[in-house]
Amino acid sequence: MPIKSPPRKVSETENMLRLLQCVDTLDTVTSTQLWTFVAEQELMDYVSMRLCLHKLIAAGEMELGRGALGEQLLMTDRGREALSLFGSRLPGDVRRRIAGAAPEFRERVLRNQQVRAAYEIARPNDYRLNLSVYEGDLPTVRLRMETHNRSLAARTIRRFTPHASQMTTYLYGLAERALSLPAAESAAPPPDVVTEHSSTEYTAKVEVTGRKARFEVELLLPTREAAEKFIASLADPEEAQNVANRLTDLVSGARRIAMR
Repeated sequence: MPIKSPPRKVSETENMLRLLQCVDTLDTVTSTQLWTFVAEQELMDYVSMRLCLHKLIAAGEMELGRGALGEQLLMTDRGREALSLFGSRLPGDVRRRIAGAAPEFRERVLRNQQVRAAYEIARPNDYRLNLSVYEGDLPTVRLRMETHNRSLAARTIRRFTPHASQMTTYLYGLAERALSLPAAESAAPPPDVVTEHSSTEYTAKVEVTGRKARFEVELLLPTREAAEKFIASLADPEEAQNVANRLTDLVSGARRIAMR
């Protein structure tokens, strides 16, 4: 009878690297979703996952989103640096297991989010798309996109779903940074660009125009202040154009963009 080797003891450091690799590969995920993924791939037990996750957040290598991003876990620059420096210490079979399972898991998350992409108008030199992400009754993000570029419109329809989570994270990153603006720099926007749904649900609406596309962006935020500051942060034409250009890349899957 062959002698079966005992399972390899996994250190806490390796478990933290496993979590960093998971979040980096999945792009954005809640702690509950992360545990589901970790358990399915038999990467560690629940207690180890919670302990390592707490240490990663305390060390600034991961952070929790705010507002409508709620419990989303986000990689920080410090976390990416740690993974870049020490990620090679992860066994190859672990890296392959994570990379192989991530696409199907992301698809499941997206199906639960109700990601939608549809044409409103499709005629030569006039393509208008409605792109949205729902996680409840209200749209978390809604983009109305206008472009003259037929191939860009077609790519966006095909590729929006797998890139919707990254686009959502990007927009909420902008909203979080806008909250740090001094009050004096945030002039009150017109009343019709902020819609109050409840005491914790406000939709901010802003228009941005880039080289290849124009967007009307609607973003669900938890306070009126957050909505007004998000709008004010895009009042500068150059900043608005930069955001529109990045959105164009994100929704069409042109390239992966760092969120911080």
